[in-house]
Amino acid sequence: MSETKKAFQRIIVKHKHQGELFDDKPRYHVIASHRVESTEATLIGYRQRGEVSENGIKALKIGFGMERMPCGQFKANAAFFRIGVIAHNLFLLFRHSALDADWGRCQVATVRWRLFHLPGKVVRHAGAWVLKIATEAIDLFSAIRARSCMLAQAMSP
Repeated sequence: MSETKKAFQRIIVKHKHQGELFDDKPRYHVIASHRVESTEATLIGYRQRGEVSENGIKALKIGFGMERMPCGQFKANAAFFRIGVIAHNLFLLFRHSALDADWGRCQVATVRWRLFHLPGKVVRHAGAWVLKIATEAIDLFSAIRARSCMLAQAMSP
């Protein structure tokens, strides 16, 4: 910090140390920032700086089966990981473009559960097999299909 000519904000946070039972001396944490927003906004941004990457890693591990790599070969594991990241990015595209705004914070397991684990009944009607599901599910799938078609048409040359 002594080598820069840019102005920066210094924030000192005082908190009690919880490491020892009888040590009640306060500890201090210093944050130096070049952000131009308020002190409160800087502290909030500083405390959330790892949220995006940590939650992305968690989504890859839990939602796409990336807890362990499949083998001991580096190139095979790299290909496996890249395919998982592509699947995750395609899921994010689907969630933001084809689903309603209230699905925006749903994880892949929730979307999978709400879309594919629908109660239904297979019946024979007029000589054909028919799947009967709730009207809300039909409306949801129709809306998803319409949004997907509109997006595909908008992106085609």
